Amino acid sequence: MGKKCLSLLLAGLLLAVTVGCGKDDSAKLNEGEEQTEEKDNEQEVKESQAEDSGVEIELPDEQKLKTDYTTVKGLELTAASHIAVVVKGKKSNYWKAVQTGMQQAIDDLNEEAGFVDDDKIYMTFEAPEHESDAEGQINIVDAVLSENPQVLCLAAIDMGSCEAQLETAEENGIPVIILDSGVMTDELVYTVCKTDNREAGAEAARRLSQGMNESGEVLIVASQRKGESISERVQGFLSETQDSHGSVVVMEVIYADDPDDDRSVKDRLLSVLEERPGIKGIFATDETMASEVLDVLDTEENAHILMVGFDSGSRQQEAIRDGKEYGTVCQNPFGMGYATITSAARAILGLENDKVIDAGYQWIDSSNIDHEENQKFLYE
Repeated sequence: MGKKCLSLLLAGLLLAVTVGCGKDDSAKLNEGEEQTEEKDNEQEVKESQAEDSGVEIELPDEQKLKTDYTTVKGLELTAASHIAVVVKGKKSNYWKAVQTGMQQAIDDLNEEAGFVDDDKIYMTFEAPEHESDAEGQINIVDAVLSENPQVLCLAAIDMGSCEAQLETAEENGIPVIILDSGVMTDELVYTVCKTDNREAGAEAARRLSQGMNESGEVLIVASQRKGESISERVQGFLSETQDSHGSVVVMEVIYADDPDDDRSVKDRLLSVLEERPGIKGIFATDETMASEVLDVLDTEENAHILMVGFDSGSRQQEAIRDGKEYGTVCQNPFGMGYATITSAARAILGLENDKVIDAGYQWIDSSNIDHEENQKFLYE
């Protein structure tokens, strides 16, 4: 996959600088000077560490974008601009990586404009407690819009939800940037920044079929029925196996949010494997489902089953290195987060954006997980 690269710097951890204070009156008189010196020292440490740490942002080059979303250069927003972000959840490492990329872009915007203290552009990052809580997410979007942000960045849990909220945003002149998972009302959206999930699902099918020698029964374990990103991955996997791997048969799709089955994913998967002892492979559609599947496969009777996951995280990385997971299709969460904020800033300024920005993905297995060029796709 062709790539367009731009090296961006991530600030390192801020080291605490302790300045001792004397007990005499003269030391107390100098307290203000010492605090000023401490702040100066902290800033020097921060700048020094930033120079030593780099994260490379990449977006697929073949999409021929009109502009470069890996830099905020030239984008000068007004002071104290509010960029509101509402995503599916905060607990998973994937969303933490997206947030890290977003915050880096916010920091770069402030540096570009020279904003400090109360003048800084700021981001609010909200999500419901559970990634299946579409109604809870709608309530959060309502609350966020009441604060009248300059732009709304949204990853919708349910692609059919939030239409009324998007209409409210349009009526109030608030542009909407969709990330990760789309909505059905594209005409109300300024830009979409996401993975080509259908193609990524097809890639998972190709890799799992290859590992199974192009023959055998497989299962799909998916987190959501109505989320666009998960639905596209499932459809991409199904289409690829049907069209190009005829001897690989998908026997069932297990959805974590199945309203007709309140059992845990683990219990349902164990039940299906008992009923279908011929299962040779499993595709898990996201990091959370991959962890659930790994729990089930971590037994002697199921150790022979090949699993292809999605996204990264320390659990999957360890499983790949230990040979317990065949491989995973990794998104580009840091790059997606950065590009989303860049496109949001352009929307605030009324600048033209591409309608769709593909953040890209990468296949990771034991043969390439430690390659330097792939570290940008991995996160803890």
